Amino acid sequence: MSGVVLWVACLGVLAAALGVAAATDLGCRIVPNGCAAAIAASGLVRALLAPAPGGDRLASLIAALAGGSLVLAVMLAAALLSARGGRAPGVGGGDVKLLSSVGVWVGPLGGLLVVALSCLVGLLGWLIASVRSSRGEGQTGIPLAPAVAMVALPVVLSGFSEAVVTL
Repeated sequence: MSGVVLWVACLGVLAAALGVAAATDLGCRIVPNGCAAAIAASGLVRALLAPAPGGDRLASLIAALAGGSLVLAVMLAAALLSARGGRAPGVGGGDVKLLSSVGVWVGPLGGLLVVALSCLVGLLGWLIASVRSSRGEGQTGIPLAPAVAMVALPVVLSGFSEAVVTL
């Protein structure tokens, strides 16, 4: 299988898993573990078998693992801090896994960018929903997977992740 075909296949897995995660999070407030696993696995396959132009397989693999690990550390810290605050809901485990798996696709810097932008988009969505609430009640949490989906695909398609791999 050529590198381009493999890259497109991996991108299809990423898009499908993000779509399922977003829909499930909106409907049930759950991010399926299978979605995060599919995203991480497709990111690793892409890194190993179809590295960025000019990048070698080892550099792509290291960037993928570093991206997933860094985002995991940041999101675990956020989850622990939100749990210590005592307010429910905090950062959920599904959000931690989903963002960490996206970090595999985009590397460390791209992962931090996706985390920051996803939080901003999620917060904006939450504010809009709170204002539009007919009863004046604020939303009790932010379904983050739709924001992650809206942010992750453009970051991947922009080539930002490839720029990180080839540095």
